[in-house]
Amino acid sequence: MTDVAVKKAGGVPSNYAIILFGLFFFPIQIVAMLFAKRRLTDGGEWERSHYEMQYRSAAVYLVIQAVLFGIGAAGMFLMHGKSNVEVAGLRTWVAVITYASYMLMAWLAIRCVRGLFLAGAKTPLANPRSYTIWPH
Repeated sequence: MTDVAVKKAGGVPSNYAIILFGLFFFPIQIVAMLFAKRRLTDGGEWERSHYEMQYRSAAVYLVIQAVLFGIGAAGMFLMHGKSNVEVAGLRTWVAVITYASYMLMAWLAIRCVRGLFLAGAKTPLANPRSYTIWPH
């Protein structure tokens, strides 16, 4: 029953929407990634290429976000903020990590919006393994 509903509604565009929504609500991103991983072998050529790109994009996003979170947490733990110099250094690192996080979010959002347009036309991606910002 769920396979009929997914084929009728379109699993690829809805998964792009879930990934975009997951940018603001963390656990939903994992659900979209697992859904794309499960559907890698199902459907037509254009669906498989989109699911592969969705899975790879979401996985890279989550790994890099985890690394940025770890760097930020380690920086907060190691710099206790005893002096003004340490506090200024901590603020600099937090600003750099925040900027990197925003750039990563923009990268994923652009890939998902472009993927939505190509999925609407039922066009397969030429190279779903690419990590460029503008998939073809």
